[in-house]
Amino acid sequence: MIHNDIQNQLQLLIKTSAPPLIEVAQNAMETPEWTPGQRLPAHVLASLPNGRFEVRVGDQVLDLNLPRNTQAGDTLELTYLSSSPRMTFALTRDLANTLPANTPVSLSDTAKFIGSLLQKGGEAGQAAQAGKAAPVMTMPPSDTAVLAQSLRQAVSQSGLFYESHQVQWLSGERNIDSLLQEPQGRLSPLLDQADAQKGGLALDARQILSSKAAEAGALAAGALSAEAAKSEPVHPQSMQIVQQQLQTLDSRQIVWQGQVWPGQEMKWEIEEDAARRQEGEQETAHWHTRLNLQLPLLGGVSAKLAFVNGSIQIDIAADNDASVERMRSAQANLAERYEASGISLAGVNIRHE
Repeated sequence: MIHNDIQNQLQLLIKTSAPPLIEVAQNAMETPEWTPGQRLPAHVLASLPNGRFEVRVGDQVLDLNLPRNTQAGDTLELTYLSSSPRMTFALTRDLANTLPANTPVSLSDTAKFIGSLLQKGGEAGQAAQAGKAAPVMTMPPSDTAVLAQSLRQAVSQSGLFYESHQVQWLSGERNIDSLLQEPQGRLSPLLDQADAQKGGLALDARQILSSKAAEAGALAAGALSAEAAKSEPVHPQSMQIVQQQLQTLDSRQIVWQGQVWPGQEMKWEIEEDAARRQEGEQETAHWHTRLNLQLPLLGGVSAKLAFVNGSIQIDIAADNDASVERMRSAQANLAERYEASGISLAGVNIRHE
């Protein structure tokens, strides 16, 4: 979790203004004790066949995407930015061109408020994950399409996307009932108007959202009164979900944990890995999702699905050999089902772990 306003401002400025960032291909086993903004000498050891470079930074040897004109033996200075979701640097000379010397740093009221929210969330020790107490389904599904739709709805209604759903509602793509089912919506005073007709309810809410910014922000964050919003823009009961939204934006990762049906716990991770290519090439986003379950017949199972360039790669791990053999025997059937669904399958790996 990032609690430093200056670090947030630095990362945002670099992401929006500076040349491409320098990222490692795979994070080191141990996170170094570097601080964001720290300048580090880097010695280029060798060029790699994939166009990247082997570089010694401090006491670590890293695989970095340096500029193409870099040569083995070069010494560079890198500015350390972050370790999450991937260790990231910027070339100091590029950073210097973007941030002239002695440039004053000024934080807006919004930045200060966000920093305060992050600090409050960190002090409370709140977990940055979505989920719900009640099971998603009442019983194990016989149709996988029904399960997929139920899980999609669970994530969609987690509150992490509440503001984007408000935009959809204003454009007529979403109804007011779905908004009021999300955590922020359940704090809205609109729910107290139980005797109002749906048409009037939607009209009242639309008028509130089109009013002055303080009132719109209050509804988005849990619909405090206009007077309370002046001193506390976020409803106290919305603090945790807003903190989760901020961490999701920072880490590009969503973690959902709960019961998919009574007695069946599941941990579900969804992560975006922005793959930055060499200068002049298009940047593409890769998506990874991982499920962790303890099943009655198969025992502990972890399934990772990676979506890359329109194809899917599946990696399944089980905690006992019998389960591995059982799943391998059904591997051909799995491939056929993906093909019938029109999904390109890049490969399947089933192993014991």
